[in-house]
Amino acid sequence: MIWFNEPKNPQPGVTHHGYHSASMNKEVGYNIWLPPGYETSSLRYPVVYWLHGRNNTESSDQYPVHFLAAAIEKGTLPPMILVFASGGSQTNYCDSYDGKYLGETTVIKELIPYIDQHYRTIASRDGRSIQGMSMGGFGCMRLGLKYPDLFSSIVAFAGGFRRPEDIGSGGPSYVEMFNGDPEVFRAQHAWTLARTNAAKIRGRVAISMFVGNQDPGLENNRHMHAVLDEMKIPHDYREFDGIAHNLKLLADQVQHGNFAFAARSFKVPPVR
Repeated sequence: MIWFNEPKNPQPGVTHHGYHSASMNKEVGYNIWLPPGYETSSLRYPVVYWLHGRNNTESSDQYPVHFLAAAIEKGTLPPMILVFASGGSQTNYCDSYDGKYLGETTVIKELIPYIDQHYRTIASRDGRSIQGMSMGGFGCMRLGLKYPDLFSSIVAFAGGFRRPEDIGSGGPSYVEMFNGDPEVFRAQHAWTLARTNAAKIRGRVAISMFVGNQDPGLENNRHMHAVLDEMKIPHDYREFDGIAHNLKLLADQVQHGNFAFAARSFKVPPVR
């Protein structure tokens, strides 16, 4: 897996950088968008972390920044930072069974501390949201549920909630990441984490899910929705008619709604 990927056609205002992953001993990339006024202010800002989908990188499968930029410019949303993380193209934002690919460790223990150290962030769960599409939708859900002390909200777009028993149909990457063992995958699955961490999540982490009703993973998204209901974990869930597995079409429907959802859980210090 290639962890450092410069964008070919960067979105306006988005810049690419990197950090050294001590856990994997390699450079890992990220893209960042800073809100208007960041350079001239001394304020601290909340951060939305965006996780890309399978076979993508930090420089592809990005949520369209223009929705956020326009809403901030109009005063509809408060200023916030948007970070596009690199999770490796096949990790599901997990650490591999053999310790070779550390999709979870590098996001949680390396990227987030690096961003907090190098940018003026609100360096607590009060200033963090985690969001993503497809594999990133699965990733943001499992990381948000596993680390409720780190994030105040989760927004999953068309999450790739593959059933553990279907691990064989996921291709070689699932076999390599989880040692070919459905139970290894099940232990790390968002469904499992919702059950084991329900008391820490319930009423504390805001959760929203979006999926198209033509998405091949629709039933697994519905199951994630059902597990959250079963555990009495409040959340929003919405299906869009006629949309398959397509971030652009989902984003056209949601626009800045995912950022507004995050903003409702942010606790921004008053300006002094």
